[in-house]
Amino acid sequence: MAKKLLSFLGTGPYKEGIYNFNNLEYGQYKTNFIQEALIKTVCKNWDKNDKAIIFLTDEARKVNWYNEEDKTKRLKTNLENIHIEVDDVSIPDGKTEEEIWEIFDIISNQIDDGDEIIFDITHSFRSIPMLALVALNYLKVVKNAKILGIYYGAWEARNKENVAPIFDLTPMDEILEWSQAVNTFLRYGNSGHLKDLSFRILRPKLPTEQWARDTRALIDKLDDFTMGIYTCRGMITEGKKGSKRSISIASKLLKDCVEKLEVHEEEKQLKPLIPLISKIEDSVEGFSEEDNLKSGIATVKWAIDNKLIQQAYTALDETIKTYVCIKYNLDPENFAHRENVAQTALKVMGSDKQEEEWIIKKEYEEEVKKIAYSLDEDLILLSSRITEKRNDINHFGFREAAADSDSFLKDIKEYYEEFIRVLEKDI
Repeated sequence: MAKKLLSFLGTGPYKEGIYNFNNLEYGQYKTNFIQEALIKTVCKNWDKNDKAIIFLTDEARKVNWYNEEDKTKRLKTNLENIHIEVDDVSIPDGKTEEEIWEIFDIISNQIDDGDEIIFDITHSFRSIPMLALVALNYLKVVKNAKILGIYYGAWEARNKENVAPIFDLTPMDEILEWSQAVNTFLRYGNSGHLKDLSFRILRPKLPTEQWARDTRALIDKLDDFTMGIYTCRGMITEGKKGSKRSISIASKLLKDCVEKLEVHEEEKQLKPLIPLISKIEDSVEGFSEEDNLKSGIATVKWAIDNKLIQQAYTALDETIKTYVCIKYNLDPENFAHRENVAQTALKVMGSDKQEEEWIIKKEYEEEVKKIAYSLDEDLILLSSRITEKRNDINHFGFREAAADSDSFLKDIKEYYEEFIRVLEKDI
């Protein structure tokens, strides 16, 4: 694992000027070459384990790496006897599809597992920096590489004294990461990537930036929401740890965090994230902090949409009990009402047993029978089918008639629609 500067040397007529950072830490450096400026400023505290890698075509090697005729065009000479290793790596021109893939492989082979990378996109053939960015994002996954910085030496923006700014484009990589993390959440209901980014990107900003603290709070509540669904925390529960014990409370607090964050929407680093955050907010609509039935239905749909199959079966099975409790004036948050009355009524009616064979706790017998005989037949059948599939999942497939894995998602979608039709008959 090492720090590495990746840069592409072009064939242009590089003139001497002053490359200037807009911060006091790096200052400025006078040179013909942006590579030299970066190595002697951004990389000044690197050690012998770190290196700069200069990618260059045959023409760039001839014109600017070591020009036999012009001493001002010898980057190689400028970088001799510096504090880190410098490797010059040949690449093709990138003018054909085959050459582009060859460059991709060359870049990839220069990166080792866990390397931390600074990327200079100033020079070279116009497609190569884009290709390198694609390669770096690939290497983040394959080799766990980390981007420390992306820089562009804007020679075309120099002033009359030939002072050219160096733009820090690292936030562009952060936007890409945020986009990928939000996409992972929206497509699969997984907030883990967002949680990781909140630690890595936001933590340094927390002591001084309110927008960073508010963003972190939002992601924490989003994580509570997704963990609530993963662990089926369906009952509305108020209190200090409500967001960790109730999906609905977590969704409410998440929306509150979005409202707080909107105050900072003009903040430069946050502005690109606002549309992404709006999509997150839209994805958790439908949950109610006051209605267990409504929240149960929303949870089932959310779990289905995100292919959380086991959670969808559990949520639908339990939401049917909630519905029966509400329909017959029972307390859906009372365990005895849910299990000893509502669930028992559904169970006995879904069985093949005669009434005299029903197993009912004596103190609930009268109420169970009263409810059982008035239950909707479609609901009884639906409950039995859901319970069967839920048990199949919970028993790890160790059953005589275990279902095929691809049947669960298809069936839960149908069961959800059937339950909605049952509810509509009550309206």
